[in-house]
Amino acid sequence: MCSAKALLEVASVGKRFGGLAALTEVSLSVQQGEIYGLIGPHCAGKTTLVNCMTGLYSVSDGQIRLSGESIQGLKPHAIVQRGFARTFQNIRLFANMTALENVMVGCHPRSRVGVLGAVLRTASERREEREIREAAHFWLTRVGLNAKARSLAGHLPYGAQRRLEIARALATEPHLLALDEPVAGMNPSERRDMADLFLRLRHDHQLTLLLIEHDVKLVMGLCDRVAVLDYGRKIAEGSPASVQKDAAVIKAYLGGHAA
Repeated sequence: MCSAKALLEVASVGKRFGGLAALTEVSLSVQQGEIYGLIGPHCAGKTTLVNCMTGLYSVSDGQIRLSGESIQGLKPHAIVQRGFARTFQNIRLFANMTALENVMVGCHPRSRVGVLGAVLRTASERREEREIREAAHFWLTRVGLNAKARSLAGHLPYGAQRRLEIARALATEPHLLALDEPVAGMNPSERRDMADLFLRLRHDHQLTLLLIEHDVKLVMGLCDRVAVLDYGRKIAEGSPASVQKDAAVIKAYLGGHAA
């Protein structure tokens, strides 16, 4: 059941692609300040759900609310402006732009100067550009990449590209950040560093995190609460300890359906 105090509320959400039901009556709530994990076997519907939350897909049924207000039907940029940002399962950086420029792009949803000010290079436009550059350096520093500010994004190592995408999302000044498989392809050391980063972001910036992951060990060690999807349905939700013991979760991960 969704709490009235939830930052994000998903109520009985369904998503159909033609005759295929990708999500069926999924409900969950993410509370302010928590790290909430969303896990499930391959093709369980995790990314589809995040795409519905962030405006890439429209829902077929149900409701999605952010801070108590419906965000259904809003375009992705409008949802970002309301404080809900995300990263992607497949990295989506501007490869031929520098790390700094990529993060500056993330700052622009909060910009105030219009097209005319940019064309005329007004004093307020120049001041805002300086502020955006300073903010971009700040977020690069937070993720440990400021030394690479002038490097092309496409030339950065894989782990650094993951961090850069997080910095760009942070530059939108979100209240809620959804991270879609942020440690995929990383070695154990890199995964530990990322987990430390997530904890710092929550503590230092009062950020709420929605972590979508295949790395069950990471989720169970990091998240306050966890929801589990299987074949587009939520089969469990609760503390990491309770979810790990849930019979339906064990069955899903051990191939019970196939058996």
